[in-house]
Amino acid sequence: MASFTLGEILKAVSGVLLQQGSHEYCTGVNTDTRTISPGELFIALQGNTFDGHHFLNDACINGASMVIISERSSFKAVPRTVSVILVKNTQTALEALAHFYRMKFDIPVVAVTGSNGKTTTKNMIAALVASKLNVCATQKNFNNEIGLSLTLLSMTPETEACVVEMGMRGLGQIAELCRIAAPTIGVVTNVGTSHIGILGSQENIAKAKGELIESLPDKGIAILNEDDPYVIRMGDTFSGNIIGYGVNGNYTVHGSRIQYENNCTKYVCTCFDEAFKVKLNMLGIHNVYNALAATATARVLGIDVNRIQKALSEFLPGAQRQFFTEINGVTVIDDSYNANPLSMEMAFHAMRQVNGKHYFLVLGDMGELGEKEEQFHYELGKIAANIGFDGMITVGKLSRHIAMGARDAGKTNIMECTTCEDAWQRLQKMIQSGDVVLVKGSRYMHMETILELWRKSLN
Repeated sequence: MASFTLGEILKAVSGVLLQQGSHEYCTGVNTDTRTISPGELFIALQGNTFDGHHFLNDACINGASMVIISERSSFKAVPRTVSVILVKNTQTALEALAHFYRMKFDIPVVAVTGSNGKTTTKNMIAALVASKLNVCATQKNFNNEIGLSLTLLSMTPETEACVVEMGMRGLGQIAELCRIAAPTIGVVTNVGTSHIGILGSQENIAKAKGELIESLPDKGIAILNEDDPYVIRMGDTFSGNIIGYGVNGNYTVHGSRIQYENNCTKYVCTCFDEAFKVKLNMLGIHNVYNALAATATARVLGIDVNRIQKALSEFLPGAQRQFFTEINGVTVIDDSYNANPLSMEMAFHAMRQVNGKHYFLVLGDMGELGEKEEQFHYELGKIAANIGFDGMITVGKLSRHIAMGARDAGKTNIMECTTCEDAWQRLQKMIQSGDVVLVKGSRYMHMETILELWRKSLN
């Protein structure tokens, strides 16, 4: 838990002290009055749909010892016992305080970014490193400026390594995240077409992701997917240590003899000068890449092969991320957390690696693909047809183009729906025990609704 004196806070955030309360320091930082604990600093963040200044009274009632505000007029709602610090922008203040705190720690900070697999890779790295060290890691996928700052502020004196995820919605954002976190190790998983609607091209996406490597110190370490031409070029101007990983070459860390069994993947990992067998409770070549990146990071941080082997064998994906479950005799791959063309294709391959009687795709729209979004969906339909399925249900306006592409590639038994409820009604008439169903779509489509309706129907 981060603790600060009032003087440290004023220095870190370049704030003006409007009122000095009865506490000389705070124990913890919070932006949510619903979870605030006595003695914490409350920062009144503002967004499009919320304003923390409206909850200053709640923060004080719940025990805040200090508050940071950007609206001087809200100062009147704060009791005299609570210190009040005025800043120009409360989010900027949060970021500055997080950076100030992070720089108190002489520990490795690992930052992970990429178009696909960054949350799973981050979770794998944390699991492997935690087999030996005390690790602080980004929770869920809280990978923007606020989530990153709160992650850093959750470090304790016992923390020996920190693993953070960095998301991106435009050029300059990852550079800003790096200014906050000051990472010492950067991991880039791949460069796909997610966010192409914002950045316009894969080259621009690579430029944005590459800000992580550009931000590393001279003695930093870049862990790069050498099978991705956009990623490997990020090391061209990097003066630190580069560790490459992949499956298509004799890289420093590489996977070979990859085999897929029901619900698991086996391969041989060669890491520096050691080779060892790995079993993942996950399917798909993309998860081999994630594990290789995690393995490279863990070895750099001094985790031995035996610990890596064990941690990988015990690792399970997070909820709605290729999570395998069985519902009434049907194997369901819940990959509903998010989607883009590359992750969709990887999920199709993973589905076909599961033993089943019939294979069904339930697919929702993919967002943020720009003016070529219809083309991306159409091409994905053709890819799905080539990989193979016995039935397809699409949900949403854009996903109709997935259906169109699959039909043009010669597939039948394809249905188009406008809602998840409609999709569930159609799906239940198609499936039987022993079948395999993949459910996937972008977050805003809420494809998990189909599984919720499915489970409710059994009660």
